[in-house]
Amino acid sequence: MAELVLDRLRELQEADLELRRLEQKKASHDRTVRVRADQIRKHQEHIQALKNTQRGARMEADRKELDIKQKRAEIEKLRAQQMQIKDNRQFQVLQNEIKFAELAISKIEDDILSDLGDLETLAADIRHAEEELGRFQQDLDALRREADARKDDVDQEIARCRAKREAIAKGLPPRVVDQFTRIADRLDGEALAPVIRDADDPDGGIVCGGCHMSIIQNTYVRLAGRSDDLCTCPNCTRILYLEDA
Repeated sequence: MAELVLDRLRELQEADLELRRLEQKKASHDRTVRVRADQIRKHQEHIQALKNTQRGARMEADRKELDIKQKRAEIEKLRAQQMQIKDNRQFQVLQNEIKFAELAISKIEDDILSDLGDLETLAADIRHAEEELGRFQQDLDALRREADARKDDVDQEIARCRAKREAIAKGLPPRVVDQFTRIADRLDGEALAPVIRDADDPDGGIVCGGCHMSIIQNTYVRLAGRSDDLCTCPNCTRILYLEDA
């Protein structure tokens, strides 16, 4: 009886592992699309940040242009005042104010030239980033088409594998299936493990093939004797079997 149950459990584990592999494959396709979509979103945010910087730089350049206009108007006003003044000291005071205004204009014009260079660099960065975004979007569209094309095939494989697993499980006692499922869920589907000889033990001790912890000899005797009880590893709780079981 135990021999038959172990044989069926090994079949159940094979089906369960295949089902898990297929589900991971499907999740991997979805995850790849999500990762690429997230990359595109971050790239779009980067482009928007560049555009915000560009907009701010343009506003600053416009403000400086307005400052220049205001200072030139101020210079014209000072020169008009000079035409009406006959006192040399007052004339010189106005002349100094004009020079300060002209120096300020010169400084602002230098700043504007620097700003224009920055704007050109920003514009080039934005063009490059938008070209990259176009390529990223094309890649994402291709990935989505590929994922959609594979999804149906994988879904069909999953359905077949799940049906096979359920058919095997129906041929086993419910308590055994529950025990298997609990262990499989905890150990990524590896609910069973063979009992193997410990290559490092000169006395030929036996270990669990899953966690490689020592197994008492009595467990081997029970398995070899086809005991009706399932034997589990005291360390990892996997259900044990002999390779020739």
